[in-house]
Amino acid sequence: MTQQPDNRRQPSQDATPAHSRDAIDLSQIPAQSSDQHGTEQSWVLDDVDQQSLQSLLQHASTVPLIIHLAAPSNPVSDQIDAVLQPAIDARAGRMVMGRINTEKHPQLLQMFGVPAGPMVIALMGQQALPLYNEPVSGEQLEKLLDEINASAVQAGLAGTVPPLVEPKDAEGQVKLPPLHQEAADALQAGNYEAAIAAYDKALAENPQDQQAVSGKAQVALVQRTKDMDAQQVRTAAADNPDDVQAQIAVADLDLYGGHVQDAFDRLVSVIRRSAGDDREAARKHLLELYTVVGDQDERVAASRRKLAAALF
Repeated sequence: MTQQPDNRRQPSQDATPAHSRDAIDLSQIPAQSSDQHGTEQSWVLDDVDQQSLQSLLQHASTVPLIIHLAAPSNPVSDQIDAVLQPAIDARAGRMVMGRINTEKHPQLLQMFGVPAGPMVIALMGQQALPLYNEPVSGEQLEKLLDEINASAVQAGLAGTVPPLVEPKDAEGQVKLPPLHQEAADALQAGNYEAAIAAYDKALAENPQDQQAVSGKAQVALVQRTKDMDAQQVRTAAADNPDDVQAQIAVADLDLYGGHVQDAFDRLVSVIRRSAGDDREAARKHLLELYTVVGDQDERVAASRRKLAAALF
C-alpha cells in the first residue's frame, strides 16, 4: 500500500501509527482478554482485585455478573467453584464471573456488605442479589442461572461478552480460535476479502461471537482506508460539509489514525444537522465504528451519550 500523507502505516506492520497516541492497533485482530493465563478460554476471572473488579462491573450493564466472595481457607469455596465455574463458561458469554479472595482483599467483602465468605452474588445493572453460601448441585445451579438469565433478558441485558481469559501458547501468546486465526493470517497477507469471509464463517457458527463482529468491522475499516488519498479526502469533506459520505470517509481516516474522539464527534455532528437517509447512513456508520473500538472503551460510552442527545 502506498504511504499516505497522514503517515498511516500498512496494516501488515506490527505497530500502530507513530503519531497516534491513542491509536487502535489494526495490525492484528487481538482478543480482548485479561492478563490471566489459561489453557482454555473462559468467562471466569480468578483473583479479582479492586482494579479488575471495576473492569468486571462494566459487564453488569450488558450481562449478569456473578461474584464469588471466596474464603480459600474454607473448603466450601472450592466446592462452590467446582460447580459454578464450568456452569458460567458453558453459557459462553451470556454471563461472566469474578472470584474474589476475601482473605486477601477483605475491603471488597465489606464493599458488598457481606459479613464473611464464601458467598455467591449476582449483579445485574445496579442490582445485587445474594444467591447462596454453600455448595449446590449442578441441577440446582443450572435452574438458578436459567432464572437469572431470564430476568436479565427481561431487563434488557441480553448481550454477550468476549472471553475474559484466552488460551495461550508456550510463549504466552493468545491462541485464537481456528477461524479467527484464519482471519488474522489473511489480514497479515493483505487478503481482506478472505479475512472477512473467515469472520463470516465464525458468525455463521456463532452469531453471538462478538470478537468476530469486531474483527470483521476492523478489517472492513482497513479495507476502506487502505487506498485513500488522505489530503484529497479531507479537502473534499472541508469543501462539502453537508456531503455525508465525504464526512464518513474522513471519520474512517481519523479512526484508523487513532483520532477516535475526532471520528466519533464528526459523525455525531453530521447526525445532529442531518435528516432522513443521510442521518441514518451516518448513524449506522457510527455504530460500526463503535464496534471497531469496542463497547468497553469509555470513549464509545461517552459518544453514545452524545449520539442519544443528537437523536432525541
